[in-house]
Amino acid sequence: MKSSTRQSKHSELAGTWYARDESSLRRQVDDFLRNAAAVPSPPVLGLVVPHAGYVYSGRAAAAGYARLQADQYRRAVILAPSHLAAFQGIALLMIDSFVTPLGTVPVDRQGVDTLLKTAAFHCDAEPFYGEHALEIQLPFLQRVLPNVQVVPALVGSLGGRELATAAAGLAHLIDGSTLFVVSSDFTHYGWRFGYLPFPADGAEAVRAGLRNLDMGAIERVCAGDAGSFGRYVAETGATICGHVPIELFLTLHAQRSRGELLSYYTSLDVTGDYEHCVSYASIAFPQLSKPYDPA
Repeated sequence: MKSSTRQSKHSELAGTWYARDESSLRRQVDDFLRNAAAVPSPPVLGLVVPHAGYVYSGRAAAAGYARLQADQYRRAVILAPSHLAAFQGIALLMIDSFVTPLGTVPVDRQGVDTLLKTAAFHCDAEPFYGEHALEIQLPFLQRVLPNVQVVPALVGSLGGRELATAAAGLAHLIDGSTLFVVSSDFTHYGWRFGYLPFPADGAEAVRAGLRNLDMGAIERVCAGDAGSFGRYVAETGATICGHVPIELFLTLHAQRSRGELLSYYTSLDVTGDYEHCVSYASIAFPQLSKPYDPA
């Protein structure tokens, strides 16, 4: 698939990461949303949400998506990490739409064109093959924001200056009806992930250790402090797969409002496996009260 051709990308996740057919997937997503704590809240500028299979992280993701109102958004910019391909900058996909069992999700080609005017962004279809972190968000968006268009962005390596450049490019899309979806799980713990910051001495010890480690990161994310979050990840080695997309959003956001932690748990709480587990969090950042000024 060439990035310049007009076509759709069909789901590679149906039947594995989420339900295979339309009715089952609609019911799966709606059940998560129904059980999420829907409370009155200000309009949301950005969400940090997980990207594991729905049986694991669907409850956390729903806590974020339940905060959205369908008439508030016409565009969602999805900032996801690349798990399979290594590259510099941010890869965009210029197609007509994505297809899931729930139907089509149109791509905002004008939004993609806008980002391509910034040096950090480039069109490249290859990193999107087999990548789950972006497409896992689509069924939730389809149920909550049925008319939304998406800007698909996979975030590769970004240095400090590149982060600022990319954030300035994203700032051109802030218009009061654009949502930023930052796709990231938190700590991946266990020898299979190559990360054992503390021994696996039972479920409660691992649960407490993970919570302490994750909350150190989450507090910095909620504070909107990209620099402090980046240093924390570097110092602890925390295996947060979407740490670069998070840093990018925080650089864009620049501490203009405080994020709210909506949900946090680990796969240990789902499976009971304390030797290998992944943490999930949902964080919402309120819409800016004044027009965005990147200065």
